[in-house]
Amino acid sequence: MVTRARLVLTLINFRFHLVSLIAVFLAMGLGILVGSTVVDQVIVDRLDREIRDVSHESNQLKSDNSRLKDQVSKLNDFLNKSSAYAEEQRLLAVPIAIVADKGVDSGAVHNALDAVRQAGGDVPGVLWLTDKWQLNSPKDLASLQSAVHVTGDVAASRMAALRLLAARLSEPPGSRSGTRRDVIDPLRSAGFLDFTDGKKSALASFPVRASRVLVVTGTDSHLAATDSLVDLIQSFIAQKAPTVVGEVYDESSGDPAPPRGSAIDPVRGNPAIAKRVSTFDDGELPQGPLTAVVALEQIADGTVGHYGYGKGADETLPPYSP
Repeated sequence: MVTRARLVLTLINFRFHLVSLIAVFLAMGLGILVGSTVVDQVIVDRLDREIRDVSHESNQLKSDNSRLKDQVSKLNDFLNKSSAYAEEQRLLAVPIAIVADKGVDSGAVHNALDAVRQAGGDVPGVLWLTDKWQLNSPKDLASLQSAVHVTGDVAASRMAALRLLAARLSEPPGSRSGTRRDVIDPLRSAGFLDFTDGKKSALASFPVRASRVLVVTGTDSHLAATDSLVDLIQSFIAQKAPTVVGEVYDESSGDPAPPRGSAIDPVRGNPAIAKRVSTFDDGELPQGPLTAVVALEQIADGTVGHYGYGKGADETLPPYSP
C-alpha cells in the first residue's frame, strides 16, 4: 500500500515538474517574442526618423544648390553682357593673332575671339596647332621639314618652324623679305595648322601693322607633353610681339584633377618668360575673355601681369585703366 502511494506521489511530482518546465519555456518564448517585437519596432521607428531627417536635409541641400546655381547663372549672364561695355574700343583696329592648341575647348576660344572683336581688334580668325606638332613619328618630322624647309632633330625643327610662324603672324607683309615664303599655307597643307572663324583672304593680308598675340592652351591641350608652348612664346618674344597666354581649365582632364594654372606653369615658372608676357588661367570662365582683352591692351605699354585663381596668379583681374 505504501509502495503504491509512493508511486502515485512520484507520478504527481513528475507531472508537476513537466508542467512547470513547459510553463517556463512558454514564458521564455513569449518573453522573447514580445521583447523582440518591441525592440524591432523601436529600431524601425528610429530608422524612419533618421531617413526622414536625411531626406529633409537632402531636399534642403538641393534647394540651396538650385538657388546658388541660379545666382551664378544670373551673375555670369550679367558679366557676359556687361563685359562688352568694359571691352569697348580697347583694341580698336589693333591686329591680334590668336593661336590655340588642339584639344582646348573651342567654345572657350571662340568666346575669347568674340571678346577681342567686340573690343575692336582686327582678328582674321583662330589658328590651331594640331597634334602633328608632337612630331611622334619620323614621317611627321620629315613632313614639317619639307613644308617649311627646316632641318635638325625634333626639338630644333619644331623651334625653327614655330619661329617662322611667329614671324609671319607678327610682321606686316610690307616688312617681310621678298624671298620669305608664307609658311601658313604649307603648314596647313601638311596638317600642322587649322584655321577657323575667319576668311582666308583676311588671314593672307594679316597683319596690317605689328600685331599683338593671344596664345590659348589648356589642361586638355594635345600638345601638353611637348615643348611647343614655350617654343612658341619664345618665338613671339624674339619678334618683340606683345603676347598674352591664356589657360582653359578643365578639372575633369585628369585623375586626380590637375591644379588650375598647371597648363601655363612652364610660362609662369620661367622667370625670363614670365617678365615678358602676361597670363591668365580662367579662360573657361566668363571673366577670362575680359581678362584677355584688358591684358592685350596693357601689354603693349609694358604692363605684365599674371591673372586668375591658380598657382602663379598675382591678381584675379588686370588693374582698372580707363
